[in-house]
Amino acid sequence: MKISAVLLAGGQSKRMGKDKAFLQLNGKTFLRIIAEKLSIYCDQIIVSGNKEKKLYLSQLRGIKSQIDFVKDKNPFTGPLNGIVSCRKKIKNDLVFISTCDTPLLNEEIIPYLSGKIDGYDAVIPTVNNKEQFLNTVYKKSALDLGERLYSEGVRSLYEWINHLKILKISEKEIKYIDKHTYSYWSINRPEDYERIKNLWEEKNV
Repeated sequence: MKISAVLLAGGQSKRMGKDKAFLQLNGKTFLRIIAEKLSIYCDQIIVSGNKEKKLYLSQLRGIKSQIDFVKDKNPFTGPLNGIVSCRKKIKNDLVFISTCDTPLLNEEIIPYLSGKIDGYDAVIPTVNNKEQFLNTVYKKSALDLGERLYSEGVRSLYEWINHLKILKISEKEIKYIDKHTYSYWSINRPEDYERIKNLWEEKNV
């Protein structure tokens, strides 16, 4: 099963106050940590960013997957912009869409969710009573529709997802793979960052 990954790294990081892609745990940036995990199951990683290409690629030397970079069409207009900006670069029929602020991603969810997508456009987990549109798998054809909707003025991930045939996955099922559902813990604020650093040092993650 060939899988491409889109790694969204172009957010404003307003609540954090600094670019989350370049925050570090144990000497590695979030960007590097996540890319290493994606590379286990994805033979292509497309980084979507708003800064210069070399800044991102400098963190990804030695990653075994093919690495591509796409600068966002319209920076800071939300994740759908980053997703559709990457569409033309995607070489596989399956796409795992990830985000740079979830360094505790459990890579085993990639083959698990990908194995369930037959007959659907996307597999959408529910964690903490919220549908998770990122760190999950889509068919490339779903991104084709996303690009068309974006050209018509749609900017919401939710509105795009409403046009797709989706398979919903319960939190209980996700916990078989990721006990604490850390894959869906976004590090958005300085206090989140301090907590994750403490957990990392205590080897509780």
